[in-house]
Parts: sequence; C-alpha cells; structure tokens
Amino acid sequence: MTGPVEPQEHRTDRTGPQAKPRRLWITLLAVIPALFAAGTAGAFWTGYSLHDRPFAWYNSNRIAATAERAARDLSPTIVVALGDAALRHATLDEPGMAALAARHGVESLHFLRIVHDHARIEDFEPLFGDVLKLKPALVLLDADLLFAERGDVAGLRRYGAHLTEVAMLGRSYLPDQSALQYAKPCHAVGPQGWTATAADRWVEARETAVRMNDDSPAFERVRRFADQARAAGVGIALLLPPRPAAVEEKLYGAGNGYRPAALDRLRGQADLPLWRLPDSARKTMTFCRSGMLAPEGRDAYSAWLAGGIAERLSHPRVEEAALQ
Repeated sequence: MTGPVEPQEHRTDRTGPQAKPRRLWITLLAVIPALFAAGTAGAFWTGYSLHDRPFAWYNSNRIAATAERAARDLSPTIVVALGDAALRHATLDEPGMAALAARHGVESLHFLRIVHDHARIEDFEPLFGDVLKLKPALVLLDADLLFAERGDVAGLRRYGAHLTEVAMLGRSYLPDQSALQYAKPCHAVGPQGWTATAADRWVEARETAVRMNDDSPAFERVRRFADQARAAGVGIALLLPPRPAAVEEKLYGAGNGYRPAALDRLRGQADLPLWRLPDSARKTMTFCRSGMLAPEGRDAYSAWLAGGIAERLSHPRVEEAALQ
C-alpha cells in the first residue's frame, strides 16, 4: 500500500536553482577568510619591507645638511662614521668631536655619524652615493659591518613585536630617527658587574638579532665600496667600538682582540686598516647595562678617535699599528 502522493506541481527540486545560493555561500565562507589572511600577510610584508625607508630619507637629509654647513667653511674636513648602536654610544656628537679634533689641529671638522640598530652593510648602501658626493676625507666603518647578517625571520619578529607595541602601548608606528642617531640611555650595571652569565645573555640576545659570519658576502660589498671610495680620493678605516671584557671574550675568544677568522680575512687589505683602542685604555672603560660605553668611556674613546683622525689626515697612509 502506498502513501499519499505529493502533487507534481508542489515538489521541490533540491538540486535545482534553490541549491545554488547555498553553494555560493559555502564557497564565500571558505574563500573570504583565505583572502583576508592573504591580504593581511601581504600588508604585513609590505609594511615590513618599507618600514626602514625613513632611515634612508632622514639620513639623506642629514648628509645634505652637512654638505651645506661644510660649504660655508673655507677649509672643511668631513669625516663620516657608519656603524651599529655601539658606535653611537662610543662617540660624542658632532660638536663634541669637532672640539676634540681642533685640539689635534684639525680645524672645521664636520663629523657625521650614521648608525642603525643591529646594523648590516645593506642598511647603509642606499646612502653610499650621497656619502661619496660629500667628498669626505675619511669614512669610518664599524668592522662588524663586514660580517653582520640579519635574516628576514628575525626582522619579521621584531616588526611584529613593534606592531604589537603600536597597538597595545600606543607607540608611534614610525621609529624616532633622531633618537636612533643621538639617544644614549645608560643604566648602571649591578654591583657584581659584567659577569659571565650576564655576558651570555647579552651575546644570546645579540645573535637573535644579528649574526656574525666570517665568510659573509657583506665583506665583498664593503670591499666594493672601499674601491669606489679610494677612486674618489676618500680614505677608509675600520673601527671596533669596545664592549665589556666578558662580552668580548664570549664573542672573540679568550685573549683575542677580535674574531681570529675575521682578522685573517682582513690581513692583506691595506686600504682597510683596523683601528683598535689600546688594551691599556680598554681596561679602564666603564659600560652601561646595555653593554654600551658609559659617558666616561665615551669621552675617552672619542678623544682617542679624534687623535687617530688627526694622525690619519696628516699621514694618509697610517697603518693600524700606529693607532694602537
């Protein structure tokens, strides 16, 4: 026996036109999150890749301002220093370096220091053309720039942390470029000083941000810049801003003034002399909790550096040994 039969005109075709909107919604629900994720990732990567542009713009303007000031002097002497945050803490600002140089007979020194946190040579390459147009007498490079590598993964992590601070703490999205060049905060080290444990933590944090590779292709990039500088009549020298003895022992090995493999690679590079503060002076240096030179150490290092600049300018082929 069969049940009632639904009239033909009232049957619903469940695979007909009414099913299409349902499939469309299912498709949209699957696609929209994927599109949103892709768009977010694209925006994140674009922001990361452009985040450092203000550094180049800001320092291009500083280079132009230095050129304008130098043009007002009859016999200006321009020295440009490029490096990591350690260089910022190790040297006085422009007026202070000019005053020290004047004591050594270098009048009208225009000292332009450009630094980048966790620096690598790629950070400064957009500025190389402008630097050489300044026609400086000397360009000083942080020696670590020849070997420093900073991977995108570490950079993305820092950028993500920065965005979190922007959202949660109301920090400015764009870094404070003036603070990057001039701020020198210094918190005192605890009564135990720089212990091996503190040095281990410092080295671990640094290697998370930037890694030293003795075979880095950065060496050849610096080498090419040095060749261009020499062709333009510009001298080059390498600097090694001091760090706490416990940190240097972790970085370079006991009894070494720098990484031995890096020194081996520098041998034979006569136009890349390495200027190192004498060990006798390093023993009296004081440091901040950040591992950077404290104000007293900065004064001492700057005085030594001003003397080295004067010596190099008076004898253009000064060798490394003359500055130790």
